Amino acid sequence: MYAHCNVSTRQRLQHVQNSAARLVLNVPPRTLSLPLLQQLNWLPIEARISYKLCSLMYRVNHGTAPLYLVELCQPCSDTRLRSASRNDYNVPRTNRRFTNSSFSISAPTVWNCLRSHIRSSPTFSSFLTRLKTHLFNTSFSPLQHVT
Repeated sequence: MYAHCNVSTRQRLQHVQNSAARLVLNVPPRTLSLPLLQQLNWLPIEARISYKLCSLMYRVNHGTAPLYLVELCQPCSDTRLRSASRNDYNVPRTNRRFTNSSFSISAPTVWNCLRSHIRSSPTFSSFLTRLKTHLFNTSFSPLQHVT
């Protein structure tokens, strides 16, 4: 559901999450939010959206997702391409911004960007652990603190 939100809605959600972090840690309103989210081990909104999409794609990839989701995502079947050997999914091309946020486009896009050691996790719980660690490290890299 959040993958379909526009940028301003996502920013508002991020603001709510930042305010919640300040409330939980009982810090002044002007305190920088990224260190607080990191301290609480909370993923920012964009990373949470990626987390949810990837968790659904793991289930699609392993055949445990609902059939309607499986039908939306087509594995790359052209054996001449490297993407077929990496178990990537086809990402349909569109010219509209709204359709780019659909599950059939956004979920395979995020999945295809994941590292192979994360995608090849043997169990769903180990996948979620690796995925959250990856997204956490990506979200809180030293470059993020410059802004």
